[in-house]
Amino acid sequence: MKTYAIACLFLLHSFLALSQQLNLAKASPFTAVKWQNKQPIVQFKNEWYTLEKLDVHTTQALLDFCKAQYGSKWQKRFSEDLVAVLQTMNTPPQTTVQLILSKNNTTITTIGTYTFENRQKVLLYNKQHNTLTKSPTILTPLQAIADIDEFYSILKKQSAYYTITKYPVQNAIAALKNNITQTKKDVTVAYLTHELAKIMAQLGDRHSSIKNEGFAIPEHATYSLQFPFIIAPLYGKATALIPATKSKNYMYLYPNFPQVKTINNIPVSKLTDSLAYRSKKAPKAAKLTRGLAALQHYGQLYYANNLTPLKQLQVVFTNGTTDTTTTVTLTANRLKYQSDIENRLHDISKAINKHNYSTMTQILPDSVGYIALPEMYHPEELPGLEQFIDSTFTTFAHTKALIIDLRYNPGGGRELIQKFAAYLIPKTHTPWVANVAYLRTHSPNSDYPSMTGRYLFTSASAHFTGTQKQAITTFSKQFAMQYKFDTVKFSQPHYMVLSSGNNPYTHPVYLLVNEHSFSAASVFTSAFKGLPNVSIAGVTTDGSSGNSIKLYLKNSNIRVKVSTMLSFQRNGKTLDGNGTPPDYYLPETEIQVLQGVDTQLNQLVEFITKKH
Repeated sequence: MKTYAIACLFLLHSFLALSQQLNLAKASPFTAVKWQNKQPIVQFKNEWYTLEKLDVHTTQALLDFCKAQYGSKWQKRFSEDLVAVLQTMNTPPQTTVQLILSKNNTTITTIGTYTFENRQKVLLYNKQHNTLTKSPTILTPLQAIADIDEFYSILKKQSAYYTITKYPVQNAIAALKNNITQTKKDVTVAYLTHELAKIMAQLGDRHSSIKNEGFAIPEHATYSLQFPFIIAPLYGKATALIPATKSKNYMYLYPNFPQVKTINNIPVSKLTDSLAYRSKKAPKAAKLTRGLAALQHYGQLYYANNLTPLKQLQVVFTNGTTDTTTTVTLTANRLKYQSDIENRLHDISKAINKHNYSTMTQILPDSVGYIALPEMYHPEELPGLEQFIDSTFTTFAHTKALIIDLRYNPGGGRELIQKFAAYLIPKTHTPWVANVAYLRTHSPNSDYPSMTGRYLFTSASAHFTGTQKQAITTFSKQFAMQYKFDTVKFSQPHYMVLSSGNNPYTHPVYLLVNEHSFSAASVFTSAFKGLPNVSIAGVTTDGSSGNSIKLYLKNSNIRVKVSTMLSFQRNGKTLDGNGTPPDYYLPETEIQVLQGVDTQLNQLVEFITKKH
């Protein structure tokens, strides 16, 4: 009887543990994985075992899926990205997992726990023991063409943006294949990577990428060449800067001719538009900033276009009226523009990651509250962050207005959108439909962990209350999308619905953004735009809201990262390619770029003081 009771308690404990949703994107129940006859031998509690079964999946089923989904990268995905593998299989893991392991003809059933620390140990083991297959560097024409066909198949079957692009992808694919066929020569994986990346960039999918897994910088002598001065945007132009001699700030390279006009007789705008293809479909401000950052690394940019850069260039500098020409010798010395504002926000981010949350808030002059959000953090990774946000809004209850600074925020999770919604959405506008998205899928009536993890649910979902469903119905009557596409290839529309909390903030809110506000930071911005108490200030965000998957081409092991989701703002425009424009345009000024004075923030505070 006692044994039976203990067994029941063990089963109850296991059931409760297994019911806890895993909130980590990178985790593993193992501390290492090695391979014997292409079968995984896993390290669990300092012992090596043959893995027989993980949750509902036999080992063979897991391996078969990885081989079919990831090609030659199947071992790496299995060992290092098990959470992503299980999510792709539509069986997202719980915090704990039942494992069936065997050793010396003995089989055991036990409970493992997914942790980030375990996954890091797996990475370290792979690095130290070089257990994974190296990528090839050369392909035969037939191998290259087979990978091109596989790439095109991925776009047609899984890319959301392929369904809305006007770019003639089929013609580009045919031209690339024809070029390889006519030359009749072996193809480098680097060449194929870059040619596929050019095609991918035309789709407008800003979360996509093409990566050569076997790339090594030391093998390319000109890769690290760059300009001996800094190229940065100022007032919509390419400006040549150098570090100031007695400070951390910057000064003009040629004060009388501050702008870069042409490089080897090619206008800078034409050069970045043709070569910096990664930012080709970005909103205007982000396209300029990212394009100039790519141009700064001239050797890298030319390499990404399968070109060899010259070591000396003729550069024309201008003041808009008169020009001066000089010969510039490229250098391997690393130069990069980084403003004091970005450095300050980076320091705040480091403090937040050390659980020092007080650095992210302050009271500015004339009783204006300020919250810095340098990243879209996952609160489960930062104990006490949500409680600090709650206490901040209590403290800020009597401030005149609130500024939330999302500049230079690269994105992350959507949890903080839900958290801030409770304070930013007035009672008169709850529930608030903030985002609409469609997932590329062959199973339109399924539940998708990749969507629910983004707080996106269908209108019929049990997640929504009756009031929220009614809000969706009302919103949908006037919602018109920017693009028409074959909805048969997609899921039902998914909605992110936000609701007011018990004590919403009752004063004006300003979201301060710039062209570096990307991904989930741009979703945050667009989610609250349109509320009567919320205004956007700064520069149009970089937009983008992807739900990407990673696949590997069979012969080259090229990694293809492609977005499977179309994400729309409340105005019907996609985040990608559009971003969210500000209600109050506040570009960087000369004094901000050169001296690091935060004129954007200062001007916003001045505006708030006068208006309120």
